[in-house]
Amino acid sequence: MEPSLIAVRGARVFDGTQFLEDQTVMVAAGRIDAVGPASETEAAGGAEIYDGKNRTLLPGFIDAHVHIGFYDPRVILAGGITTARDLGWPGELIFPLVHELKNSTEAGPLLLAAGPMITTPGGYPSRASWAPSGTAMEVRDEWQARDAVRALVDEGADIIKVAQDPRAGPVLEPDVLKPIVNEAHGAGLKVTSHLGSLNELEVALDAGLDELAHGLWSDEEIPRALIDRMVAREVTVIPTLHIDPSAVRIQNVRRFLEAGGKVIYGTDMGNTGPPPGIDPSELSLMREAGMSVEEVLSSATSLAAEHLGLIGRGVIQVGAVADLILVEGDPRDDFRVLAHPTKVIRSG
Repeated sequence: MEPSLIAVRGARVFDGTQFLEDQTVMVAAGRIDAVGPASETEAAGGAEIYDGKNRTLLPGFIDAHVHIGFYDPRVILAGGITTARDLGWPGELIFPLVHELKNSTEAGPLLLAAGPMITTPGGYPSRASWAPSGTAMEVRDEWQARDAVRALVDEGADIIKVAQDPRAGPVLEPDVLKPIVNEAHGAGLKVTSHLGSLNELEVALDAGLDELAHGLWSDEEIPRALIDRMVAREVTVIPTLHIDPSAVRIQNVRRFLEAGGKVIYGTDMGNTGPPPGIDPSELSLMREAGMSVEEVLSSATSLAAEHLGLIGRGVIQVGAVADLILVEGDPRDDFRVLAHPTKVIRSG
């Protein structure tokens, strides 16, 4: 479908960083054409007009950790997720879907993908009950590791994911993990890790990993020295707190934030995550970890777009891609209003 001429009139707007009251937002040719006070901004003739009174308009949410194969992508889009990043699925299934969704704004969210997780033989997720055959890419040595990264780059991976969970089997040795990181960085890609122990966090930092796909997914307190290393290396955390909202995990995120760390919204949707759409419980737990409402919302919009290299997304400003959601009420009062958007717009 061709992008529409749309006006949302008189809405409360969260623009990716702050709230603005009584705004009119115009969309034309798939992009935001105008943003301004309703009293000063006229809707263009012929525009499809939506009443924004007592409603909030936000950038479409970006979920940086999903397993999209469990759901109809259309349902995920209707739930307010206009961009998703898949962090573990067989390459022959996920990369064609990435291409399909890139070219169809109605079939689902814009999709980024890691493809299969690189792991050691017998390591997670090779025996995980949720993971289809091909979700694990097993490597034995440095040369297989480098070949695996090159193959994923050739297939169109947006990030490389590794598994470091000793609770679920053997883990990659440091002399195999490091070449994975080097090869990925050489191709311009970041590396994220499913990481299940404090010891493996140290291994990950030594190897130069960029992101933790669940934060530290164990109930171990992260020492301040390691938190400082994480911040210094600009490691990004996607906490997925709702999976295990223990006091220790929440406190680890709080201390990481207080030290200057960056946290991005992600839910593990499809595996242990929520139903398709925006997850108010994850947002509330991020708030409990010390983030302001604006910081929580930015972590799923402007900050997420920046982290994923998505230029012109995650914000409501002139010239940006028109990925938008309109919800009843004010998310500052209750995140649950985000779970049922009345209007979702992807690329206009």
